Amino acid sequence: MAAAASSAGAAISSMITLMRKQSFRSDFVPLMDYNQEDSTGGNLEWTNKPLAKYLFRLTGLLSFISTCMNTSKTFEYYPFLQYTTFIIDITCAIILTIEAAAKMKTRGILIGDSSYLRDRWNHFDAIMVLNIYFSIIIQTFELIGIIPKYSYYTLIRSPRPFILIKVLKTFLKFELPKSQIKSILQRSSSQIYNVTVFFLFFMSLYAILGVQFFGSLTFHCVRNGTNLNNVTKSDLMIPDTYCSPTKDGFHCPENFTCKKIEIQRNLRGYNGFDELATSFFSVYESASQEGWVFLMYRAIDSLPSWRAFFYFITLIFFLAWLVKNVFIAVIIETFAEIRVQFQQMWGSRGAPSDIEATKVLQKADDSTLKLVNIDENKKKGVAPVIFLKIAQSPLFTTIVMIVVLANTIFTATIKHTHNEQHDKKNRELYHKIETLFTLFFDLEALFKIFSMGFKNYIRRSIFKFEFMLAVGTTLHCFPSFYRSGFTYFQVLRVARLLKSSPLLEDFLNKIFGPGKKLGSLILFTMCLLLITSSISMQLFCFIKGLKQFETFPRAFISMFQVLTQKGWVDVMHYTMLYSIQNVAPFVAIYFIVYHLAINLLLLILMCYYL
Repeated sequence: MAAAASSAGAAISSMITLMRKQSFRSDFVPLMDYNQEDSTGGNLEWTNKPLAKYLFRLTGLLSFISTCMNTSKTFEYYPFLQYTTFIIDITCAIILTIEAAAKMKTRGILIGDSSYLRDRWNHFDAIMVLNIYFSIIIQTFELIGIIPKYSYYTLIRSPRPFILIKVLKTFLKFELPKSQIKSILQRSSSQIYNVTVFFLFFMSLYAILGVQFFGSLTFHCVRNGTNLNNVTKSDLMIPDTYCSPTKDGFHCPENFTCKKIEIQRNLRGYNGFDELATSFFSVYESASQEGWVFLMYRAIDSLPSWRAFFYFITLIFFLAWLVKNVFIAVIIETFAEIRVQFQQMWGSRGAPSDIEATKVLQKADDSTLKLVNIDENKKKGVAPVIFLKIAQSPLFTTIVMIVVLANTIFTATIKHTHNEQHDKKNRELYHKIETLFTLFFDLEALFKIFSMGFKNYIRRSIFKFEFMLAVGTTLHCFPSFYRSGFTYFQVLRVARLLKSSPLLEDFLNKIFGPGKKLGSLILFTMCLLLITSSISMQLFCFIKGLKQFETFPRAFISMFQVLTQKGWVDVMHYTMLYSIQNVAPFVAIYFIVYHLAINLLLLILMCYYL
């Protein structure tokens, strides 16, 4: 698994740095070019054919889907998937084995500069194939009953989701000069190392202070006469309350007394300040500003309050707000410098010569300059020129925007009551009025198509969106489709109001930029989330009672919750509590590394793309 993670990490880092489309220079030699990689041997020309590429891409995607469906709980819900995934895995293993065997036969296994084992991508492919074979063996034992359903052998499948990288890499072609990349990474690594040491120093400092300030907090309010050797939930206060046997801290109410009781860690939780490792874990949890108030109140109830006030106020101010943000800022700045160096290395990127400018500055009637299409005033459709001028006139646009605003206000007045007859009458009324609005917007779309011609109309993104809304809302007006999934098209019509404010439209263009940049960012984030969700599912799906990772949809929403940083400690604590006690520290490390890495990565990508 470590080798797979290493190979996958190298692949992901390459994709992160160079996913944006760059202009190539002819004097560079690509390090990763799927076509070139597969054409080094004459006998491998069949791998360059589109059909073969689609087959390998589809094989990797099917293998990933099979991994996402391969859990015991999923098989309980859908028993047929157990045999479906088994057949898919066998098919994928055969196809990928043929691909690897063909490369080995043509290039050799180890001898020669272009041999199979001298290419890191081939290392990655070989690990994925072996992992599929291991998965087939495990599933065979599960089918014949040698291995129980909920078995820790599913851990062997955890590297399999990385095969999605094999699907993604076929879409990427980029050029990487090794010597210059090595020089860039050497210059930037020292800065990353220094800021990482800076961050870990403050983390360790507060971890040591936490042990010295608080230590083990074990005093609880229990009922009078409780047997301390056999404490049950009914003996504790509701909720469980920490207390202090001295004059400082919280004092138990009547009929309760403050006693020191030992509760197992898997029952009381894994955060606290018992020793350095637990304190370090609690400090990071507090620095993420999730759940730190519960630790603070626990310390206030057990010890003199000034300790908790001083410790947690300074921790949030210095570590959560200052040190952590400095750490993130330096990392982002370092990657920004790397980006600049890559741009200098590739040279200036000019607009391709085969792409013509589509807009020019033109003087309007009121002596102001505006940006218009070059062929804005040319006759395009079968209609006379006067129709095109009407469609482009400010008056026509204003009327359309007023109708869109009226439709938005009308849609906002929809309400549902508990009177069935009244709701039925309202539904019929709203359906009739919505049909009239839809008819108006359909006529608008037809008028623009008639004026401009369909090819010129559909070429612009804004008109594509309007045409999609026209089709979707028209289907929504059919009685069988009304108030169904097609309702979303009606709701999306409000987005057209953005055109009513040029300032707002310009602001959104500056923020989000071209759609391809934002789309690639979303695509990469979703792929990363899919991979980590599938890995987490295979790591924890065998734990009985842990619902967060028993199926892929649950695992996906759990890892997305960690990504959003809202309640992520709950996902971590539940997994730790249901895990074996000796394994819980490794579970904590897994979630902390994921939480830190995924948030850093997303911040870097947002700065890089936007």
